[in-house]
Amino acid sequence: MMKHAKKSLFLPLCSRISTFCFFLLVLTSSHCCCTVAQPSSAPSLLEKGNEAYSQGDLSTAASLYESCLDSDPNLHYCAVNLASVLTDIDDPSHLPRAEELYRSALQVDPTDADTSFNLAMLLQDKKTHEATAEAARLYGASVRAEPDRWDAWANMASALSELGDRPLDAIRSYERAVLIIERAAEESGEGENVDRDRYLSKLYYGYGVQLADLTPAACKQLADDPHSLLIGNNELDDGDNADDAAVIKRLCTEAAQNALRSAAILDATNAQASHMLAALSAEDGGDEGVHRRASPEFVAALFDDFASTFDEKLGSLEYRVPGIIGAVAAKARGEENPFASALDAGCGTGLAGRFLRPLVTGPMIGVDISQRMLEKAAKCTLKTGCGIEEEEDALSTDGKDEKLYDALVALDLEAMTLDETLLAPGLSRSNSLTEKDKEGFDLVVAADVMVYFGSLDEVVGNFAKLSRPGASLMFTCERATNEEAPLGYRLLTSGRFSHTKDYVIKVAESKKYSLSLYQEITPRMEKGVGVKGHIFHFVKSGGNEEL
Repeated sequence: MMKHAKKSLFLPLCSRISTFCFFLLVLTSSHCCCTVAQPSSAPSLLEKGNEAYSQGDLSTAASLYESCLDSDPNLHYCAVNLASVLTDIDDPSHLPRAEELYRSALQVDPTDADTSFNLAMLLQDKKTHEATAEAARLYGASVRAEPDRWDAWANMASALSELGDRPLDAIRSYERAVLIIERAAEESGEGENVDRDRYLSKLYYGYGVQLADLTPAACKQLADDPHSLLIGNNELDDGDNADDAAVIKRLCTEAAQNALRSAAILDATNAQASHMLAALSAEDGGDEGVHRRASPEFVAALFDDFASTFDEKLGSLEYRVPGIIGAVAAKARGEENPFASALDAGCGTGLAGRFLRPLVTGPMIGVDISQRMLEKAAKCTLKTGCGIEEEEDALSTDGKDEKLYDALVALDLEAMTLDETLLAPGLSRSNSLTEKDKEGFDLVVAADVMVYFGSLDEVVGNFAKLSRPGASLMFTCERATNEEAPLGYRLLTSGRFSHTKDYVIKVAESKKYSLSLYQEITPRMEKGVGVKGHIFHFVKSGGNEEL
């Protein structure tokens, strides 16, 4: 299961400035790291730097902190605050120096909670396993120094969730963060607080996702912990139930549902929590029929969060869909009969587009609900980007480079139109289109996209409206049997939908498509096990009069 809790969700409430007093969102008392008197003019320079920093004058603050360090290299608060300024400046070239300064400050005072926390944030932003592991250790140092620091507990939970190898520690960290916030709110008598509730919603969401993903053995271990917040763990005291895997798993599933329900109640805009709650409820025997598709808000939030590490994460899962769908597209036409135009529906960061571009002579347009995904796809050219580094030279021609996509548009796949895509003004390669070509796309591809739709009726119907007669439609689905999904589709606990072969073909045929190719595939690995999938290639017959 993907982990969506992000460190950045918890950062705005924590000061990066070690010598400033700051307030946590729901706390009534302040925490201040104050310096002792130092020789020379260093304290004065530090104070002036802090004043400039608080006013947003980063350049002046950096200069004053540099002078502070020159005056007294042992005043580590100058190093900490200079590192924080460099981190806040929107220039990645400053980050190595910021990291070096934080590390030097920790050598002076290894117990400084703020320095550990700030270095951990910088490292977690690197999005590598090694850096995230060190970030988790540093968050641990921060909470050991200040056990009631909820932001460090929350960030440690997100780092551990990203690592994926210590789920119980991640769960305990989420629990501590939630308890600290809720206890502080209760003690202060604070009433409604929208910002606080949004942060709590994020925490409950991460907590619920981790609980839902536990194995029965891990759930039993959590239930046996006297400090666990699991409700109903007394059920396991019964000798008949203590070793029953189904009963144990049920305990964590119910706790996950409660956490996700709390997340949805605390923040009605948390589409991810609502969707995952629906997924768990469906798996638990709820009414799957009402879950027609993942909401656009859920999909946008999911992939906006995921965009920065999307290609790397899929690489670790042995993700194969782009290459599979590219091979099917190449086989459908061959080099002698390329496609006149193509729609990469749900294009993401452009991984499938890398394989499709050589097969298309005219415009290739990418559509996605996530703006951040489109921003990554916009950087793709014939030679660079889109994740398939080893293919770059083979896909470029005569040393010339150009954008992979002719246009990238943020649209809902069920509602997009030809005027917004193929017939939009200003498209490069549009001059190559004949009047027949302008009737619709020659190729529509949806690579690993239908997993966010339950009912395929509307999305396939819209693909048909966007396609000319004889056009190809190719897409992949996760595979379900008729027994598993009597409706033709089912919502999985992963938040994705699986579909039966019979259902997909029935929907496509109702939209004037005929099946040209069907193949069972393994789209990716998940926890070392191949995910069951299938790919469909349909050809459209007739016009759009009755669609």
